[in-house]
Amino acid sequence: MNPMEPIPMSPSPSQRSAFGDQLFDSLAALPGSQRFTADQLEVIYALAYAHVTQRQYAQALRMFAFLSLYGPTRKHYLAGLALCLQMQARYDEAIRIYSLIETLFPVAPDAMLRVAECQLALADAPAARTSLQMVADYAQANAADSALGERARSLLAMTEKEARP
Repeated sequence: MNPMEPIPMSPSPSQRSAFGDQLFDSLAALPGSQRFTADQLEVIYALAYAHVTQRQYAQALRMFAFLSLYGPTRKHYLAGLALCLQMQARYDEAIRIYSLIETLFPVAPDAMLRVAECQLALADAPAARTSLQMVADYAQANAADSALGERARSLLAMTEKEARP
């Protein structure tokens, strides 16, 4: 699973909730969304990605925050921002961004898996189990996401084992 891999910009509107559609359209209409070309933003993304590959999350965070302001409907910018927050132990903020990804891109079980990881880091095992079960159920119905399902089931088994006295 590579959270930095570019993903298509938007799912079909039928997959997104009415709220998700409205939010996506509102973000896309922000003046900042038109300020830079996609090519200009992708150059900055390449620099941010290079920082992530070198585990320089603080440097990458600033770039992904910038990218998320000027490309708020691009999943890979939001995923980069959330990952940097997660890697800097800013779990609550990371959960919010991953949840935004889930709203804008409802077919994003990778974001829900990352939410569960953050919930585990915050020692919120009950919430993590719920999130992990959602990922496992989704992956069971979608063979393309079988690796995510395996990870979710492994983490789920681990949290259930720890919950037993």
